[in-house]
Amino acid sequence: MNDIIENIKVMYQRGGMFLKLIFINIGVFVGLNILDVFLELMQVPILGLSNRFSFDSNLFDNIFKPWSIFTYMFIHAGFSHLLFNMIVLFFIGGIFEQYLGSKRVLSTYIIGGLAGGLLYLVTQNVFPLLINNGAATLVGASAAVMALFVGVAAYRPNLEMALFGVFNVKLYVLAIVYVGLDVFSLGRLDGVAHFAHLGGAAWGFYMGSNYKNGKDVSIWFDHLIVTITSIAKKKTKMKVAYRDSKSQKATKTPPRNDYDYNADKQKNQQKLDAILDKIKAGGYEGLTTKEKEFLANF
Repeated sequence: MNDIIENIKVMYQRGGMFLKLIFINIGVFVGLNILDVFLELMQVPILGLSNRFSFDSNLFDNIFKPWSIFTYMFIHAGFSHLLFNMIVLFFIGGIFEQYLGSKRVLSTYIIGGLAGGLLYLVTQNVFPLLINNGAATLVGASAAVMALFVGVAAYRPNLEMALFGVFNVKLYVLAIVYVGLDVFSLGRLDGVAHFAHLGGAAWGFYMGSNYKNGKDVSIWFDHLIVTITSIAKKKTKMKVAYRDSKSQKATKTPPRNDYDYNADKQKNQQKLDAILDKIKAGGYEGLTTKEKEFLANF
């Protein structure tokens, strides 16, 4: 069991951003369902935990859970819903990352999901058919995945994919069909958020076509992530205390200068790279006990 967990950790560390997103979606799905079952068994009146993270068609409801415009794209209504989205993300995410890089995978996924959520909110409160259908909720990675699909299709339209492993079809053709299915289903009350998909597709096309012309329209997202990461690191810095062997009094760990810190960081990174290369060559079982401990604590 420990080997399986360690192999999953290695896959997460070594895999691309699209694989990390798949792991996150699966982890959220499993975690929320386990927590839901536990709350039911304990008879805690907080059932339907996923509803706290879904995005509602009612603007007033979203005011009380503003995080839902972000969290909804990691929540799924059921296993089949999750499975379909993750299969598409696996195949199209790998192609996207190959040509546009891991940073664009993350930014396109998130911004595409936000665009889908906003278009969903607007259309649910504009079109009489949708208004008269009553309140609805939005969950799933479909809009975010659609952004990746259309984004890479706009960037490399003539790239061919083997459909069912037999027919070679150009990527832009698949994207047109994929988007077209949503366009022709807009008037159907089938429980599918077609407008959200189109919102994601719109961002994907805008990003991909601009990136093809040498303009990165999502660079602001990278700057935002760097800023948030820097703030989070500053807040999580901890002062470590140790006891002097003679006085047994707690004292602060002597501060390290930038040179020592960067030297230690580089040394640990080199050791990690060597261990990961060893795993790639001979598997996790070939590691020594110290190497396994180092990997678990890194």
